Amino acid sequence: MNKKFVAWARVSSVKQKKEGFSLEDQESRLREFAARLGGEIEKLFKIAETASKRDERTTFREFTAYVKRHSRSLDGMLFVKVDRAARNIRDWSDLEELAETTGVPLFFPDQPTGETPAGRMQRRMSAVFASYQTDQQGADIRAGHKRRIESGLPLGNHFGYRHVRVNGRGLIEHDPVNGPKIKRIFELFAYKPLSLDMLVDALARQGIVYTDRYPRFARSKLHRILLNRVYVGEVKFHGEWYPGKFEPLVDRNTFELVQNRLGNKVQHKQQITFTGSLISCGHCGHFITGEKKFKQSPDGTIRDYSYYRCSHYARPGHPKVRLTEAQIDRQFLDLFGKLRIDDPEIRQWFVQVIRARAHAGQEVTREHRKELERQRDQVEAKLSALLELRMDGEVSPDDYAAKRRELHERQSAIRLQLETTDQDDKEIADLAVKAFELSQSLTERWVTADYSSKRTILGIMCESVRLNSRNLEISLRKPFNVLCDEEFVPLTGAEGSRTLDLLHAMQALSQLSYGPLGNLSFPGIRH
Repeated sequence: MNKKFVAWARVSSVKQKKEGFSLEDQESRLREFAARLGGEIEKLFKIAETASKRDERTTFREFTAYVKRHSRSLDGMLFVKVDRAARNIRDWSDLEELAETTGVPLFFPDQPTGETPAGRMQRRMSAVFASYQTDQQGADIRAGHKRRIESGLPLGNHFGYRHVRVNGRGLIEHDPVNGPKIKRIFELFAYKPLSLDMLVDALARQGIVYTDRYPRFARSKLHRILLNRVYVGEVKFHGEWYPGKFEPLVDRNTFELVQNRLGNKVQHKQQITFTGSLISCGHCGHFITGEKKFKQSPDGTIRDYSYYRCSHYARPGHPKVRLTEAQIDRQFLDLFGKLRIDDPEIRQWFVQVIRARAHAGQEVTREHRKELERQRDQVEAKLSALLELRMDGEVSPDDYAAKRRELHERQSAIRLQLETTDQDDKEIADLAVKAFELSQSLTERWVTADYSSKRTILGIMCESVRLNSRNLEISLRKPFNVLCDEEFVPLTGAEGSRTLDLLHAMQALSQLSYGPLGNLSFPGIRH
C-alpha cells in the first residue's frame, strides 16, 4: 500500500443521494478502488447537496491547488464517474489540463476508460452530457418558477408563512407561530414612534423572538420584512410585483403607513469605522468590535454614539476598557500630525528626489529585464529539446514528466518577475509621490472623510493596530513609518545640509509596489 491518491466526491441533489450516490457510498467505492490499485486515499474532498455554487467552486480550487502542490507524491485523482468530477465543460477542461501539466492521471472506477484517443473521447462525451443535464435542469427550474408565479404563489421561504401540500400541490398558508409576529412588527412600526433599533428592543421586551437560537431580531432582518410586499399578498418576478393568490398577513393601509415611515430608503448596514478586524486587543489578541447606542434627548432628537471594546470583553479577568469613537479619532489625528513636514521647500524637495531616484533606476531595470528575457528563451528552448527527445524515445515518460514540471515551474517564476518589471519606474515614482502627498494632508482629509474613505486611508497606512489599555499601538507601512521615525530629521545645520535619513526615506518611497497604494482617490473626502 504505497501509492497515494487524491479523491473527489460530490452530491448535487437529494435525489442523487437516494439513488445510491451519497457521499458515504462514493467514499466507500473510491477507497475500495484505491486499494485495488495498491494504494490509499491521502486526501478526500467532499461536496454535499446543500453546498452553494460559491462553496463548490472554492472546494474545486482547493482540490486543484492540492494536486499541484503534491503532484510528485500522487499517483492519481479518483472520481466515481465523470459527472461526479465535472458538471460543465469548463471544469472538465480544467481537470484535463491539470492531469496533463502535473502528470497525475484521472481514474473513474464506475466508468473505466483507457488512456487512448477513444477513451479520452468517451470521457469528454460524458462531460458534455453532464453539462447538458445541468443546463436542462436549470431550464426546468426556471420554468417551474414561472408556473408558480403565474399561479399567484411566491418563490422561496418567507418568515410568517409555511409551505403545505394540498392534493399534491405546493401552497402556502399563515404560520400559526410566526404569522402573528409579522402582524405585530408592522403594527408597532406603523403606529408607534419607533426607529428600527427601537423596534428591536420593543420586540425583545414583549417576548417576541425570531428563533430559539437567535431570540433578537436583527435590524437588517426587520428592514427586509417591512419592505416585503409578500405580506400584502403580492409576488415578485424579475424585479416586478404582481397580485398573488394567497391570504395576506398585513392589511394594505398598515403596509403603506410603514412604507411612508421608511421613506422607501435603503437601510444600509451600520458603518462603524474602527471595526472589521482593523484593531486587535493587546490583552488577548482578539479583534475590537463596535456598537452604536441610540439615545433620545428630551426634545425628541435621537442621537447615536459609537463605542469600541474587545470582542471578548465580558470574559473573566479581561480589562473592562471601552473607548468612544472620538477618543480613537484623537489618537489617529495625533499620529498624522507627526507625519507632517511643515517646511514647503522640504516637501517640494521630497518630490524632486523621488522622481530623480526613479529616473536613475530605469537603466538598471532595463538590464534586469534583458537578463530575464534571456533566461526565458533558454527555458523555452530546453522545453522544445525535451519534447523532441521524448518523441525520439530517448527519455522515459517519468523522466520527461519530472523534467517538464521543473522547467514549467522555472518558466512561471520568470514570467512573474517579468510582469513585475513591467511596472514602469515613472509609475512607481507617481505612486511614491501620491503616498507622500497623502501623508502631508492626512489631518485635513480625515476630519472631512466619510466611513469608506477613512477605512481606505487606514488600509493604506497601517500594518497593524493594537489596543493596549486605552492607548493604540500603530505599526505603519513603508514609507509612512520612515516619516514617523523619531530619529528622522529632514533638515539639520545650514541651508542645504540634509541628512542621510532623507535618502533612506526616498529609497523606501521610490520602491513602493502597487498593493494598496494602487488607488489613492477618496470620493468621500471634500478637498
